[in-house]
Amino acid sequence: MSVLVAVVSLFAALALLLVPGGVLFAPFALGLSLLALVGALGGLDHRTVRQHDPPMNPRAWRDGS
Repeated sequence: MSVLVAVVSLFAALALLLVPGGVLFAPFALGLSLLALVGALGGLDHRTVRQHDPPMNPRAWRDGS
């Protein structure tokens, strides 16, 4: 949903540049598109990132492993 908001507000910012007096409102639409894009990218899962270190056992010193 936030990707849709980002795309629509980006097109709105471009359309506002063509309207007389729209230059005053274009930065708000551009800022909204950037915030929505950051929100969309922040919500993605990190499934492709591998672990460099194996998970550590904090009780290994007690278990003797």
